[in-house]
Amino acid sequence: MRITQRTLADNNIRNMGTNLAAVAKLNDQITSGKAITKPSDNPSGTATAMRTRTDLAANDQYGANITQAGTTLAAADGALATVGDMLRRVRDLTTQAASTGSQSPESLKALSIEVAGLRDGLLAMANRTVDGRPVFGGATSTSQAYDTTTGAFTGRAGVPLDVRVSPTETVRTDVDGPTAFGPPGADVFALVQRIADEVTATPTGDLTASIGDVDAALSRVTAARTEVGVRVNRLDTVKAVNADAAISLGSQLGDVEDIDTAKAYLELKLRQNAYDAALTVSSQTIQNSLVDFIR
Repeated sequence: MRITQRTLADNNIRNMGTNLAAVAKLNDQITSGKAITKPSDNPSGTATAMRTRTDLAANDQYGANITQAGTTLAAADGALATVGDMLRRVRDLTTQAASTGSQSPESLKALSIEVAGLRDGLLAMANRTVDGRPVFGGATSTSQAYDTTTGAFTGRAGVPLDVRVSPTETVRTDVDGPTAFGPPGADVFALVQRIADEVTATPTGDLTASIGDVDAALSRVTAARTEVGVRVNRLDTVKAVNADAAISLGSQLGDVEDIDTAKAYLELKLRQNAYDAALTVSSQTIQNSLVDFIR
């Protein structure tokens, strides 16, 4: 096989080009901190990175859903706690009013006014909203679950609002108004209004029976709050799992995309030495010019 000056020159140029391209690639990787700067660097690694990024995006969305669900359930729990306190106050006032022998008409009127004011407070709690959506209104497009004047339910019951918090789990974020506060016409608002009227009625209404109705209403509110607590506990568990998944996915992505800095610097030094050596050898082996052949 004949080896000419042109052959030597072409081989040297090709080898130096390979080394120089490797030096440029390592420079890009060290500068960006990424082992993959374009898909052709590592096709299988690129596919893995894309899948991992998709999983990370989904996990981030689950995290946002968990936060939103937690906010809504916290609002529901706070409202139900306040409703329970108000109903206990209504019970105390009803018990006080039932002692007719020790109450003057003026005292009964004052008790009636306070009970009626508590009804307004109960309606305000039942219309608690998060991001403009009533917590106790179900799948409704209105901004209120109950009419503030009549106390009628204006939401949409029976359609749970579920939020996906993991690939396999959903959590209900709403609380059904009629379930928590009683069916329409027999809810806590109608009950408290009835008590307010009975206190000043002549003769006074059956307040003893009303006390039992308040106890039943309290039991419904307590049951609804217990259910909310169960959902919050589920969210706490899923939130911890979601955080662990985020760390794991981030580590997986780093293993595929990130460079080993020390290893990259060492390889860069080796490639630079090889390139410098190729330049030196080329300058020594390819020295002939056209003048040398003419002599």
